[in-house]
Amino acid sequence: MIKRYLAIFCIGFIFAIILSSCGNEAPPAWPWWTSQDSNAVKQELTRWRDTINGYHYLQGQDATPINLPLEINVALVSADTLSRTGDSVIKIAHFLGSNYVLGDSTHIDDLLFGVKNDSIQTKDTFCFVTYSDSTQNCIGVFQYDSIWKIKFQIASVDTTITPWDTSWGVSSITKTGFTATQEEQNIFKINIMRKLELHKDSATTIYRMKYLTGFGTYVPNSTSAPAISNVVLTKPGQSDTFYYGARQDHKGIYNPKIRDSLYKAIVGEPITVTVNTTTPTDTITDRNYYFVSCGSPYVSTKQNITYGAKIGQGIITFTQQGINHLNIEVIPASTLFYPFAQWKSTTWSIPIQVIP
Repeated sequence: MIKRYLAIFCIGFIFAIILSSCGNEAPPAWPWWTSQDSNAVKQELTRWRDTINGYHYLQGQDATPINLPLEINVALVSADTLSRTGDSVIKIAHFLGSNYVLGDSTHIDDLLFGVKNDSIQTKDTFCFVTYSDSTQNCIGVFQYDSIWKIKFQIASVDTTITPWDTSWGVSSITKTGFTATQEEQNIFKINIMRKLELHKDSATTIYRMKYLTGFGTYVPNSTSAPAISNVVLTKPGQSDTFYYGARQDHKGIYNPKIRDSLYKAIVGEPITVTVNTTTPTDTITDRNYYFVSCGSPYVSTKQNITYGAKIGQGIITFTQQGINHLNIEVIPASTLFYPFAQWKSTTWSIPIQVIP
């Protein structure tokens, strides 16, 4: 009888060990993935590169320039007549438009493989991908046919302090027109990053893209670029607000979304886009201009939705079903109208599932 109980106890103990180990043991110390896994991920990414390419809002298919639709007579403001250095101010007087020329470009796929803990077999494998596009030489092209030029002269010199304090006053203001369109270039760099997650098919070395995020890019940095607080998409009976970083309520553009759970729009359905910004603080001397474009995957036109100095609003429609992207660009006047100023802009790109 004792031997019988000992045998039952041993069997039960072994069975308990097996049960307790399932799903709780740490993954093996050595990498479980192989070159086959990496190749399978790259093969799947190849299928999606046109859709998730970060450069599409900059230029169209076959590098076609896409003009920012903004033709405006630009007035002088009080800040244009002030100078601390005496250098002349050059400002566009009649702005015709602007577009981008993409110079060198770099792409990096950063792969991070993972697996659910399981002591019996490796299963439910997945791969996180940091999908990065960047360029050091993107060119913003300004088009205009007239300019302002403000010159300064010394108004006074305070010699009681060291170094001497020089005050400058306006010497002359001239407006020069041209018979042909003129162009100036502003070179800047862009870094674009989004996150993807690919899941491995059971029992095969095939990966499928399951989750993706949008992306946001700030030029030259998030401190100097226009500050978007949120983007609101509205249609009858529904309003959805998008923020920048990943959030617990999953409303950030960096929250990974299952492809089938992306924001949905119907082909041809009108959607109101509202872009809210918190800068600039002084809207008398500066203001923002707002542009949107839709790509599936390529952008062909852009829409000016400037509504106020700190708000953009307009109506968009999607014409092609599948995964599209809504691109929102915010560019301050101090960048567009002063061709020799530092380029500043903020761009958000939101993936949209467009259905019939």
